[in-house]
Amino acid sequence: MDMQHAFMYRDRDNRVVVVERTPHAFERVDQARALTPMFDGQPVPRLIVDAFLRQFGGLHVTGFGTETVEPEDRALATVSG
Repeated sequence: MDMQHAFMYRDRDNRVVVVERTPHAFERVDQARALTPMFDGQPVPRLIVDAFLRQFGGLHVTGFGTETVEPEDRALATVSG
């Protein structure tokens, strides 16, 4: 991940969806997916993004493509709240 900040969301299955701050990344987001903004919709630093993806896994959307990230501990694969 080369970004400094990204937007984070939860989908209807409580999966983390990270979207880089580029127009091309937002074009790749499935608009039919119901996304709930995390962190009040503000971009978050890479350190937080990396920590969430390591812990919970999710979907990382960049201007170049979409990557599914598996959590380090599959028992914690959903984000609550």
